[in-house]
Amino acid sequence: MKVFFTASQGGKKSFGRYYTKILEEIKKQGFNIVKDDFFSYSPEEYYKKLELGGKKANQELFREKISSIQEADINIFDCSFHSLSIGYMVQKSLEINKPTILLFYKDNEPYFLEGAGDGQDKLITKSYNDKNIKSIVREALDLAKERRDKRFNFFINPKLLGYLEKTSKHEGMTKSTFIRNLILEHMRKSQVKNA
Repeated sequence: MKVFFTASQGGKKSFGRYYTKILEEIKKQGFNIVKDDFFSYSPEEYYKKLELGGKKANQELFREKISSIQEADINIFDCSFHSLSIGYMVQKSLEINKPTILLFYKDNEPYFLEGAGDGQDKLITKSYNDKNIKSIVREALDLAKERRDKRFNFFINPKLLGYLEKTSKHEGMTKSTFIRNLILEHMRKSQVKNA
C-alpha cells in the first residue's frame, strides 16, 4: 500500500524531528512512500529553488504533489505548522475520496482544516506528543486502511451502461461517483423511513 506524506517546509525548524519520526513509523508499518522530495532540501534551499525556477518550477511542483496525492492509497499531512499549501493538498485528497490523515503536535490543532472534513468519513485527525507519536501514527494508519474504498465489479446491460455514461458525463462526475451517490441517497432515504 502506498502513502504520501508531507508537511510544511516552513515548519521543519520547529517540527522537523517529528516529521522524520512519522515517516520512519510509516515505513516501519510496511507502507511504500510515494516519491516526494520533502526531506531532500532545507527550507531555505527549497524556497530558493522555487524562486529561481519561477513559474515553471512552481507548476511542476504543483503537478508532482497532485500526482502523488492521486497515486497514494492514504495521504498523511502534518499540520502542526499552519500552511495554505498543506490545506489545499488536504482538500484535494478529500475531493478524490482518499483516506486523509491530519497529524499535529500537542495543541497545534488545525481548526480550519478540520472543517474540510465536515461530513467526511475519510478525514482522520490525531494529536501526538513526544511519547505517543509512534502509536498515534499506527492507530491513524489502521483507521485509514479501514476507510479505503473497496473495489468491486458488476455487469450491466449496454442500455444501462449508455445511460450511466451519458448521465455521469452530464453531471461532471465519474461513473463510480454517480453510482456511489445513488447508494448514499438510498441510504439517507432508508434512514429517514426507519427514524
